[in-house]
Amino acid sequence: MNMQKIFLIILSFITLCSCNKTEFNIEGEIKDAGTMNLRIFYYSSSDKQGSITETVIPVVNGKFSYAGKSEKPTVVWFFSPNRTLLTPIYVEPGNKIKIDGKYNEPLRWHVTGNKIEEEWSAWRSENEKSLKSDTDKVINQAISKYVETHRNNPVSALSMLCFYIKKDTTKDYDKLWKLLSDKALSSELINAVNASKAHKFLQSYAVKLTPLSLYSYADSMATIAVSKSKTTLLYFWRQQEEQHDSCISNIKRLHKLYPDSSKLQIADINMDTDTIKWHRQARRDSVRNWQRYWAIGGEANISLTPLELPRTPYFIVSDSTGAQCYRGDNFSKAEKKIKELLK
Repeated sequence: MNMQKIFLIILSFITLCSCNKTEFNIEGEIKDAGTMNLRIFYYSSSDKQGSITETVIPVVNGKFSYAGKSEKPTVVWFFSPNRTLLTPIYVEPGNKIKIDGKYNEPLRWHVTGNKIEEEWSAWRSENEKSLKSDTDKVINQAISKYVETHRNNPVSALSMLCFYIKKDTTKDYDKLWKLLSDKALSSELINAVNASKAHKFLQSYAVKLTPLSLYSYADSMATIAVSKSKTTLLYFWRQQEEQHDSCISNIKRLHKLYPDSSKLQIADINMDTDTIKWHRQARRDSVRNWQRYWAIGGEANISLTPLELPRTPYFIVSDSTGAQCYRGDNFSKAEKKIKELLK
């Protein structure tokens, strides 16, 4: 064999290895999943650039396989067919990830393929009850407990980035974050999560509000059309939130200032999974001056998915073209923007 052929073989081998280092494979066997389409979302990055991958994975008889690419570690977010978040999974280039579990218990999925994910998988399973809690404090306490005793572990950073609820607890979050050592704070790991979140937020702010089809208090589907009013206020909420009563009071006060729906259209949208709870709370609120809606699937509702709602309570103010003029959890800022639009 001459030197030229040897060189070509070596070059091909190097190229093959180089390609494999950017690839990862995920195989899963999910009991009770049957045949459906799972959705995934992740940030694929290199030293020069990054891109977002959103795709559908066919599940046949509970089994699926997916081959992805990323030159750096990433977090793959798994969603149900109706876009309900199932679980995030940490992946490194070259990994062969295996998932085993029940479809209705995604936080208990047993995941293998790299040490960090295996530890994170075990933590999610152990803390499933807390992570599924309707109370932010319970979720954050579970994370804090782990972080305080695992300051050098990347799992602590992942759990904070992916599960910690920062609304009204920014100072607590910052204090907890400072406990983490450099070993836990890989820049690649942080970028894997934050890049996807930043991309989603920028996309969601740029999205124009199109007619939203949601379940109405009258037990039928109804549409919120922002084009019917000069400005629209959307209030997203859940039953057990401490701020809900004050939010409703503030919106009632705002409605008295602008009772004409052609100027200000108000709609509040409940994000709970239980319609009984929604109806019960709605009766207590005694609201008769604006329309009330329920989002099947919460943030994963197909009408709301493009908005990428980060939490509740949350407000969106739009003009008649559907342009989002304010997004956030501060009612005073939402009210200020409304008054500017109605001058």
